[in-house]
Amino acid sequence: MRAALAKLLVAGACSLAVAPAASAHAATPKSAAAFRDSVGVVTHAVYYDTAYGNWPRVVAKLDELGVRHLRDGIYGNPAPAWRDWNERYFKAVDLAAAHGMRFDFIVGKPGNPAGTIDQLLAVAGGRLRHATEALEQPNEVDHFSGTRGWVGRLTRYSRELYRKVKHNPSLRRLPVIGPAFGTMQGASRVGDQRAYLDVGNIHPYTYGLSPDPRRVRAELARGSTVSGRKPVWATEAGYHNAMRGPADQQPGVSEAVAAVYLTRTFLQHFEAGIRRTYAYELLDEKPDRAGRDPEQHFGLLRRDFSPKPAYTALKNLLTLVGPAGRRTPLRPLRLGVRGPNDLHRLVLRKANGNYLVALWRTASMWDIKRKRAVRVAPRKVTLTLPDATRVAAGDPVRSRRLVKAPLRHGRLSLLMAGRPVVLEVAARR
Repeated sequence: MRAALAKLLVAGACSLAVAPAASAHAATPKSAAAFRDSVGVVTHAVYYDTAYGNWPRVVAKLDELGVRHLRDGIYGNPAPAWRDWNERYFKAVDLAAAHGMRFDFIVGKPGNPAGTIDQLLAVAGGRLRHATEALEQPNEVDHFSGTRGWVGRLTRYSRELYRKVKHNPSLRRLPVIGPAFGTMQGASRVGDQRAYLDVGNIHPYTYGLSPDPRRVRAELARGSTVSGRKPVWATEAGYHNAMRGPADQQPGVSEAVAAVYLTRTFLQHFEAGIRRTYAYELLDEKPDRAGRDPEQHFGLLRRDFSPKPAYTALKNLLTLVGPAGRRTPLRPLRLGVRGPNDLHRLVLRKANGNYLVALWRTASMWDIKRKRAVRVAPRKVTLTLPDATRVAAGDPVRSRRLVKAPLRHGRLSLLMAGRPVVLEVAARR
């Protein structure tokens, strides 16, 4: 590992001496604790006929991953025949909550057989109140129930849900997340719903392409037609690995590329001001060895619970960010960065007072037509850190380890290809 990272770092004094200086400016960091709080994952607690049926193992893998924010459905099936089914679901949520996890619950849809709004809110505000941190309006109705009249059904349901949450003493302080859409036109057809939601909602899938600021801005603009300038969560984002999926659906990418793209996604979203992003999803669901069904291959874990590279990369990134805890004052860090045009950065301040400087490029690593990896040529990146006393560098896609970086006269250089780089910087105060 140390040798591999040494190749990443341009350590020679000669190369540092000839590199053009990057002017240092005061960069105000964001909270590392807030970044960690922005990371969530989608689960399916009631998919009993899939790998999710082994829920204790699901919770163990979430513990290992270090994610505490889950997105799932809420159920309150009123028929007596569903009593045991409901109880199994309640106990699954209880187990996750006992491990410190909390849920954004999707509150059904018009005509939901799992319960009326009143019945579902009775569960959220009663039996599962300890596990509930947000309530979400119906999911992608335009995609799943996009027959004639869906706009009216969705808006009536969502408005009724919002009013009832805000009049419920047990739930009124929880954020109500707006509806998500599965088509490009969904948000514009529904229009302004700011009075009936607390947080906007987007599903910024990139369809096998690299996440980049332009696409994020486009998704935020689309979502703003519904939520205005309210805070935004991305309640689904991710990549599947079905290489033989239908041509008219989202293209798949390799597991290795998905790890890089998903890591970039969390960094890019937080840098853009998206308060939380939920990776879709934790587990591959059902057998599909041929790789023809994308829905079975979005998982961070395979069906046998073995980790894909994306799971490992996210776990590594969260380890480098550090544990959840108190937030330190966000004192600026003098920083200069010079590199290729597709280079982006995010500066975080950790609970121990050190800074994390995450660097990533948006260069494509996958050819969606030919279904093969694309080599990204390494480019030189020069950093100026005049107040730094120590810098360590790491590649979260590959490892959670950091290696001391060669800092000379407040400057260092790196070679960066497709994978992100994270620097931990100790600085004079």
